[in-house]
Amino acid sequence: MKTSKNMMSHGFGENFQGASFASPLTALQLIVLLDTNVIMDALQERSPFDIPAKEILMQGQSGKLTCLFTANAATDIFYLYSKARDINAANAALDFLLKVYKVVSITHEDCIAALALPIADFEDALAAVCAKKAGADFIITRDEKFLAETSPVKTMSPSEFVRTSI
Repeated sequence: MKTSKNMMSHGFGENFQGASFASPLTALQLIVLLDTNVIMDALQERSPFDIPAKEILMQGQSGKLTCLFTANAATDIFYLYSKARDINAANAALDFLLKVYKVVSITHEDCIAALALPIADFEDALAAVCAKKAGADFIITRDEKFLAETSPVKTMSPSEFVRTSI
């Protein structure tokens, strides 16, 4: 796999070179929508937040968990990682993420639904709408304000999720 070498340095690529990531969902498998900050914690190894973030991503790689992120998170991840590293690293990281995890699309109707939610931050509201649309059990975020909001899908911090759900 083209990106495995780059992703190995981030601790969540080395065990799955050449593996097929398509696995049927089981009735017990959790589905989580990852907020941008969780993925960036893992990619940029932002201590101490990277440890639970990497654990969640590795569970997704192994098929024990279904990890999702929104289409707008993909652009944010690419932009942020290209600024932190470079364009080639951002391409490799996003290529890897797209091969392993699922992207939830965003429609016109999703944007309208997000505006109707009682969540102050539009990006958080949109993540909540996408999580609900995708059947996610949890939204994993480190955003304190988002964690405090009333969301149609339960929000949880990465450390809390690892402690209670994995």
